[in-house]
Amino acid sequence: MVDWLIRLFFNNCPDSLKKPFKRRFGLLLLLLPLFIAGPVQSEQLPIESLLQRSYLDDYYSNVVYGYRIVTETEKYGARYTGNNLRCSNCHLNAGRKENGLPLNVAGMYPKWRSKNGRRNGIGLRIRECFVYSLNGIMPPEDAPEVMAVAAYISYLSHGETIGKAPAGRGVPTLPDTGYDPNPASGKAIYDQTCAACHGSNGQGIAHMPPLWGMNAYNEGAGMASVHRAAGFIWANMPLGQERTLSHQQALDVSAYINMQIRPGDPREYKLLKLFETVSWFFDR
Repeated sequence: MVDWLIRLFFNNCPDSLKKPFKRRFGLLLLLLPLFIAGPVQSEQLPIESLLQRSYLDDYYSNVVYGYRIVTETEKYGARYTGNNLRCSNCHLNAGRKENGLPLNVAGMYPKWRSKNGRRNGIGLRIRECFVYSLNGIMPPEDAPEVMAVAAYISYLSHGETIGKAPAGRGVPTLPDTGYDPNPASGKAIYDQTCAACHGSNGQGIAHMPPLWGMNAYNEGAGMASVHRAAGFIWANMPLGQERTLSHQQALDVSAYINMQIRPGDPREYKLLKLFETVSWFFDR
């Protein structure tokens, strides 16, 4: 349409006007279709490419640092962690697996969260992961680790619609089976299908995470919810045999895992509650 209007103008205007118009507005005419069409979407560089580069700008440097915190938390996030877990133990494939708690959720924040009874920005959400899932201490809001993980989450969220839940967000909600979760049945399932990777006592083996004990997530973590953990287990475990357990089996093994000894819920500690209350003034 723009091109047609330009041709119409030049075909019908006198020669005396064509040269000055071309000289003054020629470049504008060349660029006008770009403005009409809108901004060009930049292509997202894959994380594997970023990891191989010797130089990165400030944004991509933070993205790579955030990726390393997620995948090697015990090394790059050690200042604020209190157990042997990595972020990627729950956020599978470095936060890129659908129904495995993917991290492409930047467009969903800020949002209300009933867990702490406030409107959460992405920074506070990250900081609380250190407290609950990693059983550590809450980093300051301007900690480099928080900034880096936020950059990585923003990177993974490229192309998502703001305010709309991305595909495969979180974990599946399992349907009602008609039966309560049965920890005794869950123990038999655990011994048969889970112990080879996570240990007979839930202590974890090699790079497989502990599921209970003092090096596991605490009672305030999202995985401490039997139904939430069951959705994760059903969709993602055992590795390579995902969705082979029935919904009831996933509920049973989740109940068995979550009845074991683990660190307590930090929300019951008065000192932490005071700290969270004070931090509210800085997160608004």
